[in-house]
Amino acid sequence: MDQADFEEARKAEAIYHNELYSDHEIFESGTWMSKPNPMVMALLDRLLEYKDQVNVLDLGCGAGRNAIPLAVRLKDTLSRVIGIDLLGEAVDKLRENAEKYGVPEVIQVEEGDVEHTSIAGNFYDYIVACGCLEHVSSEEALVKVLERMKIGTVMGGIHCITINTEVSEVEPDSGRKREPLIELNLSKKRATALLEEMYADWNILEHKTVIRSIDEQKYDVPTQFRSHCISFAAQKV
Repeated sequence: MDQADFEEARKAEAIYHNELYSDHEIFESGTWMSKPNPMVMALLDRLLEYKDQVNVLDLGCGAGRNAIPLAVRLKDTLSRVIGIDLLGEAVDKLRENAEKYGVPEVIQVEEGDVEHTSIAGNFYDYIVACGCLEHVSSEEALVKVLERMKIGTVMGGIHCITINTEVSEVEPDSGRKREPLIELNLSKKRATALLEEMYADWNILEHKTVIRSIDEQKYDVPTQFRSHCISFAAQKV
């Protein structure tokens, strides 16, 4: 993807997400934000079986679909949830939601681009990257982000990743396909190979793919966002 196409995709994603956060609340039925990712919560419970407190990093945190339930679960510990998102509107909404759900002391949120965000070394027990890694500029950038995530994780720490691959966008009324405005559109095969290579020295906890279809209003007409979504989790050993 050249720079012009990247900027167009980034702009379209920003408009879509800003409108989503403006028009809908997290946990609102009928949206993909209606509940946290079950794998995110299950892996946290796994960590809490042997840790009293954890440092969590939620990359591409959005308005808090995962960050808020994580913080609520960790409220009575000395844990910290740090959220990073590119959009100022998402950061503001997450701060509002932290107050709304009674966890402002647990959540720290920062505005930043996941591709260029520094990650403290050997610090995090849990790093969540759900639906954000396909928004980096290239496969090389993705590898660098994963490398920083790995360096930032303590022994026994866990990564929880979901990444959309083979993305297509279709107008449901006409069936017409549109060129998907997504920054990094890897094939399922390539993304799988990359994850397996990057985490060859970790313990793989989860690796599956599901076909997703989400109704969106990103263009002048409604579309369906379709993808092969990889769910992947690994533990540092």
